[in-house]
Amino acid sequence: MGKRAPTLLSGDCPYLKKRHSIIAIYRETSIPNQAVPHYQVDEIECDYSDECGLEKCPIAEIAPKHPPGIGLA
Repeated sequence: MGKRAPTLLSGDCPYLKKRHSIIAIYRETSIPNQAVPHYQVDEIECDYSDECGLEKCPIAEIAPKHPPGIGLA
């Protein structure tokens, strides 16, 4: 299992109709023939995920490709 990096992400939530923060858990994955690790959002933690009817979290959808400060040379 690769590294996991929890990161706080904020943005406008259409369900709450206000700015909100979630925790995005990035997982390190390796790409053959590339020295730099690749990260992707593996899961998200949101206080409202049980009641929110959105199929995809718009805050998580615009998450950066790498967790801040990790994976960049």
